[in-house]
Amino acid sequence: SHGSIKAAILFILPAVGGTILSAIFLPDFVTVGASGGIFGYMGAAIADIWQNKDLLFSSEVNTESKNKYRHYMVLLVLGADIFGQCLLGFTPAIDNFTHIGAMS
Repeated sequence: SHGSIKAAILFILPAVGGTILSAIFLPDFVTVGASGGIFGYMGAAIADIWQNKDLLFSSEVNTESKNKYRHYMVLLVLGADIFGQCLLGFTPAIDNFTHIGAMS
C-alpha cells in the first residue's frame, strides 16, 4: 500500500538527487522546479513495471481482449513522455541533468 509519506519520500529523494547531479554538471546555473520529483515518479513506475513484468504481461492477468494491451500502452505513454521531455531539455531553460538524475 502506498501512503502520503512514501509518496513524499519517492518525490523528494529523486528531486534532491537530480538537483545534486545538475549542480555537479552545471555549477554556474541555478535550477528550480518539480520536474525532478515528477521524473522520480516516472522512474518508479518503470521500475515497478519491470519488477512485475511476468505478472503484468501474463495471460492470467490479460484475459479480456479489450484490456490485453493496456500495460503496453502505459509503457508507450511513459516512454513518449520521457522522450518528449528530454527533447524539450535541449532548450536553454530546461535542465536535462535534473531529469535524468532523478529518474535513475
